Amino acid sequence: MPQITSGRRIGRRLTALTGALLLAATGAVALAAPAQADAHVQISAPSGPLPVGEPFTATVTIPNDALEWRDLSIQAFVSVAGAGATIVDAHALSPIWACELPAGTANCWNLMAAGTPVTIEVTILPATAGEVTTTVTAPNDPGTVTYSDSATTVIGQPAFPFTGFFSPIAATPAVNQVNAGRSIPVKFSLGGDRGLGILAGGSPSSVQTACDGGAVQPIETTTTSNSGLTYDAATDTYTYVWKTDKAWAGSCRTLNVALSDGTVHTASFRFK
Repeated sequence: MPQITSGRRIGRRLTALTGALLLAATGAVALAAPAQADAHVQISAPSGPLPVGEPFTATVTIPNDALEWRDLSIQAFVSVAGAGATIVDAHALSPIWACELPAGTANCWNLMAAGTPVTIEVTILPATAGEVTTTVTAPNDPGTVTYSDSATTVIGQPAFPFTGFFSPIAATPAVNQVNAGRSIPVKFSLGGDRGLGILAGGSPSSVQTACDGGAVQPIETTTTSNSGLTYDAATDTYTYVWKTDKAWAGSCRTLNVALSDGTVHTASFRFK
């Protein structure tokens, strides 16, 4: 960023004074909102939840509408924290502001070292689920005061309020003893109707386990169901009918129900 010379600082004072005289002459001072005059910098970002790995935009606004040059800002620094997020782009919607991305942050400044209004759009890429806090700081022109604002964005779908499994089976650590080849209704609740797209890809699935707790060679099998997943609003219950294999007689398996929120719920079985 270029150094600010004393001549430019004098120019900024004259610019602010000229602006104040023009506003007063047009009567615009009387229309100015007092709250806006104190809001030196603002940032807005979607609250979420947003998908992991999908970029989103945070918007920084620096009104620079104060009448005193000491209250104007000619720089802005944006940083992110949480959810493995990084800033991948930043640009100012003003031809006399510029931005760069040093060390995962966004630094923007006025090319003319003048306190003019600006809107800055920052593109953020989250890598994991969690919360992204985006913070902007904007020092005043003399550097004696730093204005700041922040916004939080939730990344990843919040976990469903899972309860279950319901009769006729029980969740791990219970062991359900059933006849191999039987169709087993797998019932659970998510605290309301979440639609029928609540299963993760390839879910439910089952894997062979040792009945005595010893190790076995796990062979994971995607379950099948003639009716698929259904939801009963009267009982607030999801049901998936799991068709077991007669060849599983004398073995044990773990059923894994993976949901789209990233959680996995299990039930253990011993087949007769």
